[in-house]
Amino acid sequence: MVNIINPLKEDIKITVPDKMKQICFDVGLAGEAVNSGVWLAETTDRFVVGIEPLNYHWKMITNFATANTPRPWPDHIPVVQLEEGVVKYQGKNVSSIGERFLGIECAIDNVKSIEKKTFYKMDKKMGASGSSSLLKPSSEHPHFVEEELTVPVISLEKILDHIDWERFPYIEHIKTDCEGKDFDVVQSIGKYLDRVLLITSELSESNKTHWEGVKEHSKFREWMRDNGFVEHNRGDNVTFINTNLQSQVGQGNFYYNMWNE
Repeated sequence: MVNIINPLKEDIKITVPDKMKQICFDVGLAGEAVNSGVWLAETTDRFVVGIEPLNYHWKMITNFATANTPRPWPDHIPVVQLEEGVVKYQGKNVSSIGERFLGIECAIDNVKSIEKKTFYKMDKKMGASGSSSLLKPSSEHPHFVEEELTVPVISLEKILDHIDWERFPYIEHIKTDCEGKDFDVVQSIGKYLDRVLLITSELSESNKTHWEGVKEHSKFREWMRDNGFVEHNRGDNVTFINTNLQSQVGQGNFYYNMWNE
């Protein structure tokens, strides 16, 4: 079942099936939606909202085989395939998606209302294109701009306005992979920041040289600490844990074990 909303064309509506116990947000899916695939395959009572501005990537997530991509089929990771309604891993269906996934075709930024902004779609050399951004690439970027697109941009706060907060008192996990825009994306959570248990963001050093105007990672870390989060650094991807919600991390969960290392 393919369910993808473009906020410029239709109102955002988040309808979560009755059996769902938790919600995750995957911001920046690229062409495989790996985090979404992991979350959907890990348990059947989790609802995932996937956010991605590139129509090219939505074609891959809908049906990788017909998307006309130079990338080989990624056997080493779980891949969301919306047309079949499954998560695939190593050629096998490992989970049925059903109505547990909502796609939103837009970019995220710390804006007050829906806007249109330029999005830099990078070339597909060696199967790339995940490295596209609202930020302009620098002269040191390993890829070139294939196309400058105009995409809808919205804040996470405006999307989170549509959550039934009486039913879901907190969001389990928000992951961002936004090529240098991650700090802006997390800040756009706005008034709901204290209702998010886990936030994982890409803080790659290469982003500082590949994109113009990347905010300092130290400022990002400081801001998260000031807002009650502690971090666990695993290389380029840093997970921040809300200390006020720490008790909600279930035992046996990867993040519970990580917290207690």
